[in-house]
Amino acid sequence: MTQESLQRKVGIPGIAAIMLISSLTVMVGNAITPALPELGSVYGLGNYASWLVTAPALGVVATAIVFGKLIDKIGPYWVALMGLLFYGLFGVGGAFMPTALAIFIDRFLLGAATAAIMNASVALIAAFFQGEKQLKMIAMQGMSMEFGGVIFLSISGVLADVSWRSPFFIYGLGFLALLMLLLFIPKGGQAAADSDAQEEAGAWEKQGVPLGLVLLIAFLGMLMFFTAMVSLPIHLQTNLGYSPSFTGYYLAALDLVAVLAAGFMPKIVSRFQPKGCLFAAFCFYGIAFLLYFLSGTAVVLWIAVFFAGMGFGFSTPLFNSLVVNKSTPEKKGTNISFCTMAMFLGQFLSALLVSAVAGSKLFLVAGLLALVIAACILPVAGKYARKPGSSKSEERAC
Repeated sequence: MTQESLQRKVGIPGIAAIMLISSLTVMVGNAITPALPELGSVYGLGNYASWLVTAPALGVVATAIVFGKLIDKIGPYWVALMGLLFYGLFGVGGAFMPTALAIFIDRFLLGAATAAIMNASVALIAAFFQGEKQLKMIAMQGMSMEFGGVIFLSISGVLADVSWRSPFFIYGLGFLALLMLLLFIPKGGQAAADSDAQEEAGAWEKQGVPLGLVLLIAFLGMLMFFTAMVSLPIHLQTNLGYSPSFTGYYLAALDLVAVLAAGFMPKIVSRFQPKGCLFAAFCFYGIAFLLYFLSGTAVVLWIAVFFAGMGFGFSTPLFNSLVVNKSTPEKKGTNISFCTMAMFLGQFLSALLVSAVAGSKLFLVAGLLALVIAACILPVAGKYARKPGSSKSEERAC
């Protein structure tokens, strides 16, 4: 099947299915965040309840490369199908785990299912779309991920007021996504790559910022985002006295800002190049954390949520785009899995940072770290921007 016929066949319902699948990946940890304080009490975890949010990330890191290689062999469709089935089973099953050990194992396995669907969703976009359309679709994917977070976190906050078990049922959306996959997405393996796409991928491999550096920045970006997502529920409810439902709405507002920012991201990249967009993203993270450190008033909280959302929307979709464009067709699945591992390793280690740094000092440390990363991005990327014989288009790719 040719690239053109695949692109025509996927259609609007197929695109909607890919976007729904993508939206499930970010909420894998976030769906239960409004219930964290009560989960900590039920399972006797105390402050270590935050590890329930990031435990799926460990499952992603441990299995992502397996699913990446599987995608390269059998294509993303079948990997997505398998991942969605187990995502629904393990996600809903978390509500019925009898012990702390059991729920951690369940969350780990949920992470493995998430690795399958996250790798597959990016690979599906890479298979069906090329060039500028691909970047727009990846930006749309980022918007879907965060818009899903808006809805899921809002619902989760309300459900957490009812029972700590209730938010787990949100994972049942994995079954709906599975149905849409079966109905609307072609069952073929990998899409055939045209010669222009192969040429473009080869050029990326030979010049510009190395893939390893992109993965490092992806890791740091998710470390920043999930440090906020893991620490804010406890900060808002324990330190500032807000309810679980308010926490859900607040985190949903963060995701809503990220949706809007992800929509603007391709235009920012076009004007300021990827390095400029990433520089802005980490500056926004730094400002947000410093605002959380300086004040807990309502006005400051809502200003901070704007900057945190901008940081995520300007960075995360761009990571996937850069990795896809730096990959040859036969290595797309594997390289996407490396990006997935990097991002979810950042998510997992955010709990370690939250556990290691107490109180408001966490926001100060995270804010300063984000600003240091931002300060390093431009000179480090600039080191690779100009090489003897490089063209203007190659310079812009950095």
